[in-house]
Amino acid sequence: MDVTRRYVRNPAKHAVARTKAPEAVLIHIVDEIKTSRRRDMDKKEKFRLEGEDMREDREFRQFIIESLVREIARMLPTGQRTSSDAQKAAERQADAEWARIRQERDQTRQNNNSRQ
Repeated sequence: MDVTRRYVRNPAKHAVARTKAPEAVLIHIVDEIKTSRRRDMDKKEKFRLEGEDMREDREFRQFIIESLVREIARMLPTGQRTSSDAQKAAERQADAEWARIRQERDQTRQNNNSRQ
């Protein structure tokens, strides 16, 4: 599992850019390895690990939302927006970013499947 996002909360500020492969390709490769390693696992264990994956994704998305809310709040004049409005805006932005990443991953997966 790629644990970068757990430990590097702001890659733009604190991480060296990945230059060996695009992010979508890396995600695809990690997914393929994960699928391969879990293929012969007991159903209960597979289910448990998938639950962990979902909790990790949910936690990561929440962190993105909270970070965006803080950034938006810093950019706006005091009192211009309520924190609820800022949270909704951040959630929309995080959802759009998450959808973009998933779309890239799915496109990479489709391209690789069509080559096989």
